[in-house]
Amino acid sequence: MQPTLHFWRDPALPFLEGRRATGSLSCYAPHTHPTFSIGIVDAGRSTFALTQRSMPIVPGDVVLVRADDVHSCNPEDLQRWSYRMFHIDPAWLHDLLAESPDTCRLLAAMESQVIRSPQAALLLDRMTAALDGNDGTAKEAEVITCLHELMLLCAEAGSMPPVEESDNPDGLQQAHDYLLAHCRERVDIDTLAQVAGTGRYQLIRLFRRRYGLTPHALQLDMKINQARALLRQGASAADAAYDTGFSDQSHFHRAFKSRVAATPAQYQKRRTANKLSAPG
Repeated sequence: MQPTLHFWRDPALPFLEGRRATGSLSCYAPHTHPTFSIGIVDAGRSTFALTQRSMPIVPGDVVLVRADDVHSCNPEDLQRWSYRMFHIDPAWLHDLLAESPDTCRLLAAMESQVIRSPQAALLLDRMTAALDGNDGTAKEAEVITCLHELMLLCAEAGSMPPVEESDNPDGLQQAHDYLLAHCRERVDIDTLAQVAGTGRYQLIRLFRRRYGLTPHALQLDMKINQARALLRQGASAADAAYDTGFSDQSHFHRAFKSRVAATPAQYQKRRTANKLSAPG
């Protein structure tokens, strides 16, 4: 089976990006997304890992990942697998769920989790069919309906136990925010420790406990997320690498592919195709 990769990006749905991978052998390093992410396994078996636990997932399983939660999902025994993944802007999703009293507090309380529900799988099949369609108005309505109903199902299914709160949460958050604001620069441990108001060893321990990554690894992940945004805006791979602080193209390419399971060129190809096929 020849692996295939397809991206959904529609100017009429700026809050959503999706991908369909078929026959994939790609493996992901632990990484984050700035989006709320929903995935479904279509074929094969894989392992879904969060910071403090992992679990096998099989066809039909639906995975939900909160924005900025460190996770990975990789095929078992290096076997081919197929999946779909949808990334939703968290502010847009928050506003959607706030419109209903049944879901207005749902997003803040929901944990990253796996649910096994034929109804959830059917909703993602409906959303996929809508994304493949050409009617922009009908497409948006179906996406809104499917996402809202899916979130209600997830609330009913329950969530995984919350991650234990780390020590000095305010200082840790300040260090995280500083790293995000300066992720394109060289940020040393001494500076981050001063921002957090803690020692260097304590900082690394707290980062690993809360985010599942060292400060350096999380900074690299932040840079890749920013590079994805630049590629979607039309930047070349070379410009995206330079603008996010990579001095070595091969390093950028390896880091990008290990987190996105696509090269920068493959990731941007779908955007270019959409632009060329847009009406008018």
